[in-house]
Amino acid sequence: MIVAVRFCALIALLAQLVVVPALAQTQERRVALVIGNSAYKNAPALPNTPNDARDTAEALRKVGFEVVDGIDLDKRGMDAAVSRFARLAQDADAVMFYYAGHGFQFNGENFLVPVEAKIDDEVSVQYETVKLSEVTTALGFAKGVKIMVLDACRNNPFLAQLSKKSTTRSMSVGSGLAPIVKAQGMVTAYATQANDVAADGAGRNSPFTAALVQEIQQPGLEIATMFRRVQKAVYDSTGGKQTPELSLSLLGDFYLNREETDADIWKRLRSSDNVAEIKAFIQRFPTSFFAVDAKTRLDLIERRGLATGEREKLEQEFAAKEKALLDRVQQAEKDRVKAATDLAGRDAGKTADTERAVPKPGEVTSAKPTDANERERLAKELAKKEQELAALEAEKAKLSQEREEREKAVATRMNSGGVTELPPPQKPLLPAVPTTRPQRQEPREVQQPRVVLDRKSTGILTGGVEAAPEPRSNKRRPGVGGTVDCTDALMRAQLGDGGSVPKNCR
Repeated sequence: MIVAVRFCALIALLAQLVVVPALAQTQERRVALVIGNSAYKNAPALPNTPNDARDTAEALRKVGFEVVDGIDLDKRGMDAAVSRFARLAQDADAVMFYYAGHGFQFNGENFLVPVEAKIDDEVSVQYETVKLSEVTTALGFAKGVKIMVLDACRNNPFLAQLSKKSTTRSMSVGSGLAPIVKAQGMVTAYATQANDVAADGAGRNSPFTAALVQEIQQPGLEIATMFRRVQKAVYDSTGGKQTPELSLSLLGDFYLNREETDADIWKRLRSSDNVAEIKAFIQRFPTSFFAVDAKTRLDLIERRGLATGEREKLEQEFAAKEKALLDRVQQAEKDRVKAATDLAGRDAGKTADTERAVPKPGEVTSAKPTDANERERLAKELAKKEQELAALEAEKAKLSQEREEREKAVATRMNSGGVTELPPPQKPLLPAVPTTRPQRQEPREVQQPRVVLDRKSTGILTGGVEAAPEPRSNKRRPGVGGTVDCTDALMRAQLGDGGSVPKNCR
């Protein structure tokens, strides 16, 4: 029992060792540090930076980032956040740092300002701020793409104070942030151009962050394309007063949001009949270029459904009519064959009776009135059945034409809304009435009885199927008074003219 349990545990462990690396290879590990400082004690407050940080963090979480975030951090809090971020960034596939708050450049180096910092001289700059280079070092622990986004190029509130207390000629305090040296695999985005000042914005977010959050959510955008769209959005929203700056050094493509774009999704759905998915596409991308196509496709499917339902109803209706008509045609054909057979049999019987009734010499014979009437009745019955069958053939042609016209009407209604694609039948049409009626079964020829003379008796007529008669010689045979014509003698004897038949002719 114990051995079995240990064996099962070993199998489970081996399965984990196999599965976990496979999952790690298919999923990127993404880490982000997001800081938004607003409530400054020794500088003007920035009301929208908390919103900027929260909205950016939320957008990054949606695209798969593990986010370390902080609002209104002091020096100690910022150092702790950077330290934690550096540990998480080790061997990460993608890392990102976002900062919204006060920042400035001093002697060509960029500094981020904690909320409790009191900056009035060169010493305070060194020990009460966070050097941006420390964040760059933390980003360097990642093995993949490194992204730095700075919405900190705002008006420098410390510029005047630092300029007054300058202790060295080489000290330089400037507006905005200084350019960052490019590094391989690094993407750096500023809210505005280097050495320039970005606007705070009057809305929920700054112009830069508002555009950034919007573009992060757009699926399928390569990062360079995404930031170019951010640049254009900021330029347009500020009337050309602010243009973000982008520094990019990547060897390959990178996507913050790897979800399918509206074009990718529509490429998959354009031939689909899934109404729910198409409606979801329209709801998700209401302003998409493909939304019009999606609505057209949806209209087509709905029209096709109506046409299919109408066509199925039409098929059922005409299937019933055609079956009833086919049954009538088959029955009419049976009746016609029977009438033809009865008439042929009647004619055959009459012929036999006529041949049997060989009249005696001088006897006048006449057909029985009942026989003539019966034959006339049968002939009329046959003609009537022929007419009924012809009428059914005409009815069949009329039904076929009616069906064709109804189907054309369905197709016309289908195309009335400007949709040119016709709906294919969902199932094969029911078999139509045969174009020709069943093969007529002609009655078998009745072998007519023939009247023959009995060979043994010369005065009796017998009826039956004539067998091949034995050949009789017409040669004259020798008799008492000379040669005798036996054929003539036999005929005379049967008609009662002449004497007895000579013995040599019997």
